[in-house]
Amino acid sequence: MGEEIMYRRAKSWQLALAVMSQVVPTALVILMTFASYVAVGVYGATSVLAGTIITGTRVFDAITDPVCGFLTTRLKSKFGRVRPLLVCGWLIVALAIALMFIICPGKGNVFVFVLIYILYIIGYTVFNTGDGMVASIITNDPKQRPMVGRWAAVFKSIFSGTFSMILAATLMPKHGYQYGLPLFKDLALLMIGITGLFTALAVIAITASKNDVPETYKDKNEKPIKFVEMFKMIGKSRPLQMFTIAAASDALALQTASQSAINVMIFGICIGNYRFSGSISLYMTAVTVAMLFLTSGIAKKNGTKKTLVQWTAFSMIAYAAMYIFMMTVDTLAITKVAVLTVAFIVLRCLMNATQMIVSSCTFPMIADITDYELSQSGHFSPSIVAMTYSFVQKLISSLGATIVGLAVASIGYVNSMPQATDPFSRPVLNIALFLWLGMPMLGYVCTLIAMKFYKLDKKKMEEVAMINAGLRK
Repeated sequence: MGEEIMYRRAKSWQLALAVMSQVVPTALVILMTFASYVAVGVYGATSVLAGTIITGTRVFDAITDPVCGFLTTRLKSKFGRVRPLLVCGWLIVALAIALMFIICPGKGNVFVFVLIYILYIIGYTVFNTGDGMVASIITNDPKQRPMVGRWAAVFKSIFSGTFSMILAATLMPKHGYQYGLPLFKDLALLMIGITGLFTALAVIAITASKNDVPETYKDKNEKPIKFVEMFKMIGKSRPLQMFTIAAASDALALQTASQSAINVMIFGICIGNYRFSGSISLYMTAVTVAMLFLTSGIAKKNGTKKTLVQWTAFSMIAYAAMYIFMMTVDTLAITKVAVLTVAFIVLRCLMNATQMIVSSCTFPMIADITDYELSQSGHFSPSIVAMTYSFVQKLISSLGATIVGLAVASIGYVNSMPQATDPFSRPVLNIALFLWLGMPMLGYVCTLIAMKFYKLDKKKMEEVAMINAGLRK
């Protein structure tokens, strides 16, 4: 009986579909990696200016997070808080995407691009506020939390793999392997439809769980949260500090490595076969999904923190092995020599799988910190915790586009961006490998150091759950 009072649970299908909202930011991030190409090729910016604009608007994005998180604590609706934020956020984002890629090209300049990007950021922030709360409201059972992370990572992995195949095998050949407006229009329409479907499925599951209701957000502490308390939380909460360092460093590294220009440089220029990036996606997805199901069981047994530390170390090894491989072989022969092809596929699958396992631990850790802060302050404020973290994370990761812009400019791409048909050169390989592999490895080092000081392990979260059960009686 006590356990029923202690934990707020959801059915398995509700847990799975609710976190489909996590795929929406993944899809949007993938689409917006082409923003620099649009800014340069359509709206007339230089490569460095495009990177600077995107970095500047991401700083604005970071600033809007705490504001939106704070306002969300005052949101009172019979539909709860998560669902209205998801729906409104998606509608704004869909409008911004249509304006940027479909309606406004040919009708504006860089200033128009900046205005549209700001509109996109507002929508993304609103959506992300709701998305960041999903894990906290859908369940607080320590045994279910790893399942939330697992399903989020599984869906993101399947989506990323499927998208890579569609892009490399269908859309790129259709448009002559050139990144240009016709390709971007197709991508925009595809992403609007996909993100709309995922948002609808998440809202259906959250509604069925009956957890996104006003009663869920009632605090033991009757005093309303003040805006300044969000920033005090960063200074006082050691778990939030350490988690932010770990997650933000990884986000910067992976934001940099996932820029579309890097994929073009690695597969189109250095390997000389852009189709190869899509043809291996099926293997990557299968291996990743299998390993995610395996490790989610481990996470239930050992806790999220221990699982994160272990798989961060494994991921570093996989990235280092790929770095050594790419530096010591003829990269243009990778798709022509069977042994090299197999070796690359194995290493790429291990990189993707271990990186997604690390990512699967991040989502439930935000919910753990939310519950910990409830035990300390009496406030249940998932939006505050999620957006306080997001504020710091985005400030740091916003440098990704600038890093890539400066890096490609250093090897000659000043007024244009790399194309899959460009010739191979050693400088391109060196820059591409550092951004693709070196940056994530540096991020993982920061994660391992930060986790030394993060105290919310499995035992601690069981104690937190007991305290919070008493607060809610």
